[in-house]
Amino acid sequence: MTPIEAYNDTSARARNFLAYHDGLINIRSRRIRKDWKASFLKLMHWSAASAIERVDSKDAVIVLRDGASLTPDHFTRPWLDDQLRAALTFGVSALDRYVHERVVKGIIPALKVTPLTRQQEEFSLPVSIAIQISEEAVAAQRKGLKIRPANIVRRKVQELLHKRPFQSYREIEYAFNLLGVKDLAKQLQTAYGVGDLRAFKTQLAGIAMRRNQIVHEGDLVRHERGGQVKWHEINRKYVADSLDFLDTFVGYLESVV
Repeated sequence: MTPIEAYNDTSARARNFLAYHDGLINIRSRRIRKDWKASFLKLMHWSAASAIERVDSKDAVIVLRDGASLTPDHFTRPWLDDQLRAALTFGVSALDRYVHERVVKGIIPALKVTPLTRQQEEFSLPVSIAIQISEEAVAAQRKGLKIRPANIVRRKVQELLHKRPFQSYREIEYAFNLLGVKDLAKQLQTAYGVGDLRAFKTQLAGIAMRRNQIVHEGDLVRHERGGQVKWHEINRKYVADSLDFLDTFVGYLESVV
């Protein structure tokens, strides 16, 4: 799996949540016609006395039986807005995973190229991990196994870095510094055709902030004691635009060398 394959897979799943949101919102405002209900119950061989609810969306007709765990309320915008929250979360996760894959796959070759960046020189593994690497190498040799120490180091680096988020520009720049890239800002400015990345950094930071509100705070508005539970509003266009923004950003990162 290449870094871009990892991104594309997760990004596509993010857009699936958008499709669920758009395709499941109930647009029906009237009660079920008696003749339609009777015909449907007869078709399904259900009791003529069965209570059913009908949900009409732009993509589907959903019939809810009496006692179903879902109600028509679950197909209203406030409830389906959680699909937007999931889409935004997956979009940021796609970026995070992409950068992790770039670093894990490229850091060992990058550390062999001189001169090293300051971040490469300062990057270090805890002593406990160094001991684990040594013990694994010795154990493999005793078993007569041919091993490549670099593979063990790469795996340990992966375990270490996966604990670190790569969602802000500062963190992403640090990741590319580990790969020996010294001019990430300049390459991105050329790709975007701008002389300053401040607006871009602000937009990326805003997307990451909304992701954190959703993941870490349930997207609940902070309030004083005694206040009612309230969710942050989320806009479908904002989420779609954010996913497009991340697609473009990662596309430009792919060209960074």
